[in-house]
Amino acid sequence: MILWLPLRSLLRNRRRSVLSIAIVALGTAISLFVLGFVQESRALIQQTTVQEFGNLQIASPDLWDNATNGYDYLLTPQQVESIEQHVSTDPSLSGTTLQLQFPGLVAVGDQSEVVQVTSLVPGNETLGYGDHVVDGRDLTEEDTAAVLVGRALADRLGLVPGAVITLTVTTVDGAYNATPLRVVGLFRFTSEQTELRTLFVPLRYAQLVLNTQGVDRIILTLDQVSSTDAARNRMQTALDARELRVQIRTWYELSPFYEQLSSLFNVLFGFMILATTVLVFFIILQVLTLAFLERTREIGTIRALGTTRGGIFRLLLLESAWLAAIGAAVGVAVGISISAAFNAIGIEWTPPGTIDPVVLTVRIVGATVLIPLAIGVVATLLSAVFPAIQMSRIQVVEALRVE
Repeated sequence: MILWLPLRSLLRNRRRSVLSIAIVALGTAISLFVLGFVQESRALIQQTTVQEFGNLQIASPDLWDNATNGYDYLLTPQQVESIEQHVSTDPSLSGTTLQLQFPGLVAVGDQSEVVQVTSLVPGNETLGYGDHVVDGRDLTEEDTAAVLVGRALADRLGLVPGAVITLTVTTVDGAYNATPLRVVGLFRFTSEQTELRTLFVPLRYAQLVLNTQGVDRIILTLDQVSSTDAARNRMQTALDARELRVQIRTWYELSPFYEQLSSLFNVLFGFMILATTVLVFFIILQVLTLAFLERTREIGTIRALGTTRGGIFRLLLLESAWLAAIGAAVGVAVGISISAAFNAIGIEWTPPGTIDPVVLTVRIVGATVLIPLAIGVVATLLSAVFPAIQMSRIQVVEALRVE
């Protein structure tokens, strides 16, 4: 009875109640849509970043700090074997691979470009780029002087699968070495700069060209992205206990772009939620204040029958709680419907720094629903506190005199 009485009071003035519910629903729906878009955008960037860097990378601190001019940071085969032995027992580990990155100069005819060469283990599924090849084929274990080139660089230099380029590098010994490489495939990537500045070659051939057996990093992939931090802490502790001088970096530490964009998304979403909450708060505050004032004589009568100030406050607050619950629920339903319709349309856009367009989508998960729902309920309840307190403190005689 205590819960249904406030609902019956709302039904007496349906027009005002519908208006209040619509305001709360609108704020909730906007919050849900914006949050869903932010979460989907962040997940897309996260997925792309993990595909590029893996979940974790293990390397010498000198590599991360750029503390050497030469190749002193390289890990020897013995160090690699020891590191892999100690991290292989981690329960979240799903795969490992090796990489060796170094700068170089690629030349075709009278054209040349400075590039970053990434040598990898062909056929290793831990961090392969076969899915990104759009023309030609991926690197194989039988390849030696073979290379994958980004589309942007291929367009600039006029390259197609089967073309030959010349790569000039500085060896570990400080000498210059030039080698011809045959283009076996062209790869695409979300970042235009990655396509323009990155080459992929087989690891063994890169070691031969640089005159070394070392690698600069061990790349690890995990079964879930959410286990990245916990796995890094466990592995770093195990490696430190064995006095192996290496540091582990996570995928988000390796990508300043993700950190910056994620922070931007947080600021934009925070501002949108703040603006929506303030708007809903003040509109509902005005509506409830007028609604409670119109019922001054009614409240005086209830007080005269023996209802305490606390009872009046609880009654008015419960009415606002009904408004909040119904309005937030309607807003969630409307927000989900709008998001589903938006996703079905399939609007495409090209994010900054990318080449291929992506489809704009809104992610609907538990957090996407619960956070806007909570915002709608809290904003409505807060707006009801002040007028409910004012009406509960009104003098009975004065309330009964109101016409």
